[in-house]
Amino acid sequence: MPRFSPKIFGRGVAWVFNLLSVNILVFCLLFLGVEFAARGFSYLVNGKSIFRQKSFITPWITTYDYPPPLIGEDGKPYFRHRSVPTSAEKPDNMLRIIAVGGSTTANENAFKLTGVDYSLALEKNLSETISGVAIEVLNAGGVGYSTAQSLINIEFRLIEYRPDIILLMHNINDCSVNFFGEKVTSDYSNKYMKPYFLNPALQGTLSFTGFLTQSRFLVRIGLLDVLVNKRGDLNPDADYDAGIRFFRRNIASIAGICRENKIRLILLSQPYSMKPHAFVSEKAFLAYDQVIEEIAEEQEIEFLDMFSEFGHEDKYFVDEFHYSPEGIERFSDILFVKLKPMIEGAVNRGTPNGATDSAASETDRNRMGVFRRPESAPRQ
Repeated sequence: MPRFSPKIFGRGVAWVFNLLSVNILVFCLLFLGVEFAARGFSYLVNGKSIFRQKSFITPWITTYDYPPPLIGEDGKPYFRHRSVPTSAEKPDNMLRIIAVGGSTTANENAFKLTGVDYSLALEKNLSETISGVAIEVLNAGGVGYSTAQSLINIEFRLIEYRPDIILLMHNINDCSVNFFGEKVTSDYSNKYMKPYFLNPALQGTLSFTGFLTQSRFLVRIGLLDVLVNKRGDLNPDADYDAGIRFFRRNIASIAGICRENKIRLILLSQPYSMKPHAFVSEKAFLAYDQVIEEIAEEQEIEFLDMFSEFGHEDKYFVDEFHYSPEGIERFSDILFVKLKPMIEGAVNRGTPNGATDSAASETDRNRMGVFRRPESAPRQ
């Protein structure tokens, strides 16, 4: 039996250490190269900067997408997909509409393909057909946003821009809150405190998972999808009714803010392709859409049933909930048909705001047509 040699053992340990060190160094260099390539691709193809733009702009909204308007490098506010800043000082002859919601309002993917979101398309259609008033439709949608983020953004930021009308559409991001963690919490922290939902400025400091999400390459290859579905984070069997009271309360609070500030609120149900979702059932989604209609009825708020009006054809969707460019066109066309008579009526009465003219509210509803779900299109 050979004798143990400390010298030979030491050389062996050093060899293993050097081998591991070289492999780790090579791996890090390769990863940095791939990461740089991913960021270069994002810069050249998608117009994204090499380093992330600062999007953590308010302490009250911590999600990974910024709350519109984004404060640019020039210190001026820019609503989504606009190259010109928006002044809080609204001209007297302007009717300002703000679309508020999640990624189905932000329309990021469709905008990258066509340069249009439904807010821009709606503004173009209204401006070309209605005279006597300048019309502006601003996109305040946020990717991943629920009524919680929109409530804060409306109260603390959006009302400063003196909107005449707010179009509010939420469902899936609120409904899905029920399925994260052990139970839904009133502030939705059971979902939005997960590292992959937090702003990049916060993610890396909380956990190794958050650190990984700093990589644009890992995000591009689907890391977030893996993390969001990891064992223990999701409970597909959770009771979706548990969060409905918070959803209802948030919308009611938004309605109260709008009423106090003489903003005309229009609630929209959310379209759905009817394709199975990974953990949100069709029954849960439809229950949340139904709540929107119920609140509109209870508080006498205009309601547009986009779920029924939009339809469920594959050509209008790129996945279960997000719209194709053709879907964006259809969405804006439906809104145009419904909003045009209301705005024309307000202009003819000399009150383009329309929100303060309560006597004309019922007339405007009738002129707009189906601000209620048609009897011929019941929910399943």
